[in-house]
Amino acid sequence: MTTRRSARLLAKAAIVSPAKSGTNSKVAKKAKPSVRKTKSRIVLAAEVTVSLPETASVAPSMTLPLVSLADPKVMSAAIQHLKTADPKLGKVIERTTEICSISLPRDRDSDSSFISLCQSIIFQQLAGSAASAILLRFLKRYGKVKDPSMELQLEDSNSGLKQDDFIFPTPQEIIGFDVDEMKAVGLGQRKAEYLKAVAEKFDDGTLSDEKLAVMADEDVSRSLVAIRGIGQWTADMFLMFHLKRPNVLPTLDLAIRKAMCQHFGKPFGKKTPTHDELVEMGRAWVPYRSVATWYMWRLANTITQKN
Repeated sequence: MTTRRSARLLAKAAIVSPAKSGTNSKVAKKAKPSVRKTKSRIVLAAEVTVSLPETASVAPSMTLPLVSLADPKVMSAAIQHLKTADPKLGKVIERTTEICSISLPRDRDSDSSFISLCQSIIFQQLAGSAASAILLRFLKRYGKVKDPSMELQLEDSNSGLKQDDFIFPTPQEIIGFDVDEMKAVGLGQRKAEYLKAVAEKFDDGTLSDEKLAVMADEDVSRSLVAIRGIGQWTADMFLMFHLKRPNVLPTLDLAIRKAMCQHFGKPFGKKTPTHDELVEMGRAWVPYRSVATWYMWRLANTITQKN
């Protein structure tokens, strides 16, 4: 399943979740744009009004944010909104010469949600160069070269083969891999087990590109963090950079916490700011907190360089 396909699904798909019996929420006949605040997220009402169970962590009546920052119109609207809502951030945007990478297409069209999550696990807690080397060894051991004429180069350590030259293993294939053999390419015991856990969810149909593409942000997060090896930060990065959701605020990201305190003139400490305090700080950024987050990373780099 290609990422472009997922992007099209984000723009077109609509899904309605039935409420549990006894829920007083009513589904509106016609959804109207609105912004509603929840304790953990602030979600943009976009396409379809749905009713969720009372036990859900979002409001009983909510609209799915089925929009993607891959759409140039959405990205343009985000920049305009942020400049208007937060003039100080607008100055950061104006002096940043880089293109916001969230809006860029994935590096490879064949990258599926499964591949994206597996690569995130491989890269956890490692420097980029070290993680890339492990991923390449993993692909050489378990992947398939796209061009059959390159088969002979697999035995040559200096062959120049790159990650793009390989087809990533399928979920079913990873389930069948031996953990000890996976460790031989540089993966730790836990990471090998985490890859298998992700593979099982995609193999049994619990997760798929199609399902993830039409899930609300909260549902994606809940589904992912339930998998061993995936935490909230990884789920947030997946929402932002793979699904390209516009309204994600990764409050567990240390650089974001520091940059927001700098930006809003708030004290930073081991226990402060809290999640709720960060959400309150970024209230003006709704419904484009993902884009504001990206510019906070740029601000964090500037602060580091100055220091």
